[in-house]
Amino acid sequence: MFRDPIRLHTGQKLGRYELLMPVARGGLGQVWVARLRGARGFHKLVAIKTLLPAPGDARLMEQRLHADLRVAALVQHSNIAQTLELDEQDGTLYAVMEWVDGEPLSQVIESAKQLGGVPLLVAVNLIGQTLRGLQAAHEHCDDAGVRRPVLHRDVSPDNILVSHSGIAKLVDFGIARAKRSDRTLGRDNRIEQNFGYAAPEQVVSGPVDPRTDLFGVGVTLYLLTTGRHPFQGRDAASTLRNLLSDEPPLRPSAIKTSYSRTLEAVVMKALEKDRARRWPSAEEMRLALERGVPQAFELGIEAQLRRFMTDAVGERAASKREAIRLAEAVVDAGAGEGAPSSSSATSLRAIAVDTGAARRNSFPAPSRRSMLPTIRPLLNRSVPPPRWRRPLLIAALAAAAIAAASLVWFRVPSKTPNVASAPAVDMVDLNPPRSVGVPPLAVPSALPAPGPSAPAIASTKPTRAKH
Repeated sequence: MFRDPIRLHTGQKLGRYELLMPVARGGLGQVWVARLRGARGFHKLVAIKTLLPAPGDARLMEQRLHADLRVAALVQHSNIAQTLELDEQDGTLYAVMEWVDGEPLSQVIESAKQLGGVPLLVAVNLIGQTLRGLQAAHEHCDDAGVRRPVLHRDVSPDNILVSHSGIAKLVDFGIARAKRSDRTLGRDNRIEQNFGYAAPEQVVSGPVDPRTDLFGVGVTLYLLTTGRHPFQGRDAASTLRNLLSDEPPLRPSAIKTSYSRTLEAVVMKALEKDRARRWPSAEEMRLALERGVPQAFELGIEAQLRRFMTDAVGERAASKREAIRLAEAVVDAGAGEGAPSSSSATSLRAIAVDTGAARRNSFPAPSRRSMLPTIRPLLNRSVPPPRWRRPLLIAALAAAAIAAASLVWFRVPSKTPNVASAPAVDMVDLNPPRSVGVPPLAVPSALPAPGPSAPAIASTKPTRAKH
């Protein structure tokens, strides 16, 4: 069962999926990038979230998490990371989700500090996309057509993935409730670490509804557009007091004098401590954003989103893709067969995340220069070559042989007398056979006249060009 999971390693299979490398770790589980392989070379990357072992009896947490993930998997929307499969193998419960080639919004915010912060239009558009996903989850209906809202309960920059094409996707539906039900996670419990994004009713364990998720959206939008957290104090206790007090947060216009008053009204309404005074739905909040900042939703904003992601996290994207490619090469070379050796584990540390220190949904950008020397010895081990390597080698040798033969052929001295003493010009047939639609080649006016040792070049039999 969940309390005695198997030890996972690169190359291991969970169901139909090959584990490539761990990319994140949180209070409840570890996220791997994995590969689904099919016939005739088909393969597809997926993300697999596995549950980490927890002390004590975590059976209730396991059951609640599985139930929430099963319901969340029914919500289909482009702004929600899709759950493809839920399964268990040898005591390890895991969820298979779509692989989002991007970064968590928390990392985007951190990287954008070097650029002066996230541009206003980009920030508003990303929040608008997030609200679209939330609206789809809040409007979910069961098979009988009865409305069964799916609440996220932990909307924060950590749980909003932004693809490198600028698409925002919500992840980890239902995880927060499972973590709250578990009393053994201690400091690893993300509810304790992330209460700055939780609504007051969540902190006091009161009833929740879709408006609870909108509070987290409001905190995230405030942070994106001002660079400051609305309730952040000097320590956790002061942050908690700011969150639970009746005092509203500092208005964004007090931080940035040029802040739009219309946008400020949207943000402050989402941050109301009394949920009855918040936006009644994600759709109404999104429409208010579109009315307040229409430029953030105009045609062409997608190109601006892509440029921003390239500028902010483009190098991280290249490093991540290279690391995944190398991980696939390691698995293809047989490094993942059985338990990895100590040398394999050392080499894989160059491309795997230090899951003990990494934040959830984050990815360190490894240096390609330092990564390749570490991984090469593993790739050059004495292992049977893949099927594609032998035909590729034969083709390369054949091409080299043809190139060598051509070089020798064109460098053979011509047997035509007196040509060697002619001026250094390219010997071409100035009057090739006529063909339909092809005019005769004109003689260049700069062509030197033939010397005494080289009679009329045009009248001699053409010789092979000397290169």
